[in-house]
Amino acid sequence: ILRDRMLVNMSETEWDAVVRVHLKGTFAPARHAAEHWRNQAKAGEEVDARIINTTSVSGIYGNIGQTNYGAAKMGIAGFTIIAALELARYGITVNAISPGALTRLTE
Repeated sequence: ILRDRMLVNMSETEWDAVVRVHLKGTFAPARHAAEHWRNQAKAGEEVDARIINTTSVSGIYGNIGQTNYGAAKMGIAGFTIIAALELARYGITVNAISPGALTRLTE
């Protein structure tokens, strides 16, 4: 979701909604999947699992009016790096893609 507003015009509700959908929406399924795969690894099963998160160029380069969205997407990038470090020992690879809508209209 997007709730585009300049920082000085953004409500806390708009901030929370975007962060909840994007950042918590990345955390919740990853946590449950990681727990499942970790249990498999601890039980002696071979695990070859993947978590692929979606961040955004808005999180990396910024976009006017999207402090909430950019912060959430950059949070996903940090989450991905740390989750990859934590979960590698269990046979879980964690990566992220960062698509951007680049056209003549958006340049």
